[in-house]
Amino acid sequence: MKLPTLSLVLSSLLLASSAAPTDPEPRDTSPEALGLAKRSVSCKIINVSKYANCRAGPGTNYEVRYRAPVGTSYNFVCYKKGECYQGNCTWDKIIIDSGYVCYINGYFTDSKCSMAALGQC
Repeated sequence: MKLPTLSLVLSSLLLASSAAPTDPEPRDTSPEALGLAKRSVSCKIINVSKYANCRAGPGTNYEVRYRAPVGTSYNFVCYKKGECYQGNCTWDKIIIDSGYVCYINGYFTDSKCSMAALGQC
């Protein structure tokens, strides 16, 4: 008597487990919805009398690609760690209108360009 009942229970479980799960709505998995959108922070050039050198990489041994005048704001997209200058070892990345990517040491950007605000490249 117990055997047919057990068989019936197992059949019911197998049928229930093979039913397709239903999602009420598809989730948005775009980079923006997941919080992965590119950041851009507007920061001013400071701590220099005329301009800050924007270099091809995060150090003074890289070529100068652009000279950013003091007081000018730029949209920085991220930072990289590199050569330290005046105790600051982060280099903030910008893309200049001419299409060049270059880095300015964080010593020369205002406090809006924090590591938390920019995120690492």
